[in-house]
Amino acid sequence: VQQCVGVLVLCLQSKYIGISNCRNRRIDLVFIIDSSRSVRPAEFEKAKEFLQDMVDSLEIGSDATRVGLVNYASTVHIEFLLKTYFTKSALKQALARVEPLASGTMTGMAIKTAMEKAFTAEAGARASSVNIAKVAIIVTDGRPQDKVEDVSAAARASGIEIYAVGVDRADMMSLRLMASPPHDDHVFYVETYGVIEKLTSKFRETLCGLDACAQGHNCHHICVNNDYSYDCKCRNGYILNPDKKTCSHIVFIDLFTRLKVSIIFVWKTAMLTSVCVTRDMC
Repeated sequence: VQQCVGVLVLCLQSKYIGISNCRNRRIDLVFIIDSSRSVRPAEFEKAKEFLQDMVDSLEIGSDATRVGLVNYASTVHIEFLLKTYFTKSALKQALARVEPLASGTMTGMAIKTAMEKAFTAEAGARASSVNIAKVAIIVTDGRPQDKVEDVSAAARASGIEIYAVGVDRADMMSLRLMASPPHDDHVFYVETYGVIEKLTSKFRETLCGLDACAQGHNCHHICVNNDYSYDCKCRNGYILNPDKKTCSHIVFIDLFTRLKVSIIFVWKTAMLTSVCVTRDMC
């Protein structure tokens, strides 16, 4: 691997041999693929092979990783949603059927479409409460013909982690504007579609190693990664509340319980005294 200044450039010389299944993370993953006129038919086939290799590298299923595909040029077409296919074979067959749109490069529109239509509950994206990472991988070989900065920022703010893959003539500044920080981990460049498959192992390491706690959490005290998501825990002397997020001091709870009991006792005593006085029984 040769690392160049400003962006990670993968120049692997050896043939990528193979990968094992990714079993420790569930992801809602949407590929956003450029099929504009500048992408030649043979290159587009290579891009699809890369996506198929990615599918092979992940554990796919309704309760595992879900995959959607947004195809774009001057128009945007959602080829399939996160809820459409739940097996590797079905996904790979669907990818093989995708045809290039062969016109302009409206990357900003594609990101907007993914955010508003591909990462929705109706499309099969899972609720934020289950803490499943939402990931978009953009593959492009050109300069966007529309603005990408604001829409990319909006997508990231909505909880979508964006990886940008540039090929050949791709504009590096645009890739950085689209990608999530840090750019060293989210921006990639390859010289040709012929070697794009070399990125598969890199993405597998990245996606399988997603740190759920690092992606953002609402834990009051301590966030602990588990196989698929994260759990919240409390520091010593505290107890986890029913919301499974916040913590309460055990001493405070004990004092509150005692105070509550005392109030009830005083109230019952007062009521009994009142009854006694009323009935002239005391």
